[in-house]
Amino acid sequence: MKLTSTLQIITILFFGIFFSACSTKSLSYNWERTKGAAYNAAVDPMTWAPVATGLTLDLTGYDDDITKHIMKDDPDDYTFSEEDADHFRSISTAITYTTAVFVSDKDMTKKVKRIAVEASALAIGRGYVTFTNIHIDKTSPGGGNEDAFGSNHAVTPFAAAALTRRNVHQMNIPLWAKYSICGINYLTATASAYQRIESQLHSFSDQMYSAAVGNFIALFIHDAFMANDTDLRIDLTKRDPNITLSFYF
Repeated sequence: MKLTSTLQIITILFFGIFFSACSTKSLSYNWERTKGAAYNAAVDPMTWAPVATGLTLDLTGYDDDITKHIMKDDPDDYTFSEEDADHFRSISTAITYTTAVFVSDKDMTKKVKRIAVEASALAIGRGYVTFTNIHIDKTSPGGGNEDAFGSNHAVTPFAAAALTRRNVHQMNIPLWAKYSICGINYLTATASAYQRIESQLHSFSDQMYSAAVGNFIALFIHDAFMANDTDLRIDLTKRDPNITLSFYF
């Protein structure tokens, strides 16, 4: 995805949050909800724990040791191939959209909104990686490129896993099933990120930061935009039927 397209999506989303209503009261409510969504995303363990781990390893110098221990010189020795990493990332995303469809929303418009919001969250995550690759030069452990800080194979699957958590929480299924779905998603996300360390494209701390960013973006966008219902109005009383779809952010 081009950076320009991603910035357009971000602009539309944030204008939706702040200017979806004209009254001062509504704007104040939107701002409070935005702050609440940001806070919830920041204090989530899958946000602060990877950041704390990455910082600790960078400051102590252990990141290089762990990364070198995981890296493999021969592609035949990889635990997962680069193609496998792509598949794991795709599986994570597929689980997210599948669970979004099966959430017990009260009407179809809420479900459409949910899918649109989650697709936007994943797109913004990919846009973050594009942005960091353009503006932050960090040489990969193998020295093959200078786009090592942001990883699409960590940001995207961990964002998908975070969204899946939100979805299964609202599904009427047994607790063991919820844990199983989330567990599978986090396993595929971890495998995707791990492979990029093996193939010398990213360090261990790079993947920690990327996982945290993906988690934060996903939870923030979800919680900011899914707080209220979407309203679908159909007016058949007039000569020309009128259908209005309104997204209340």
